[in-house]
Amino acid sequence: MKNQIKELQKLKGIGEVLSQRLVESSYDTIAKVAAAEEKGLERIAGLNPKKIASVVTQARKMTSEAEKSQHTW
Repeated sequence: MKNQIKELQKLKGIGEVLSQRLVESSYDTIAKVAAAEEKGLERIAGLNPKKIASVVTQARKMTSEAEKSQHTW
């Protein structure tokens, strides 16, 4: 669980408390946050709509970059 919390803290605006709340709500990886619907994240205390959009955008960018680095085209 600590590794998952640390991973989520790579997202700007996500500290220890919010990362723990995300993990407790089953958003325990950056990929899951990237795939999340903003409606699902709205129920997590401390995540306001502006922060949700920013966090999801960051997570999608990070997962996209990770996928590109794994390809051997």
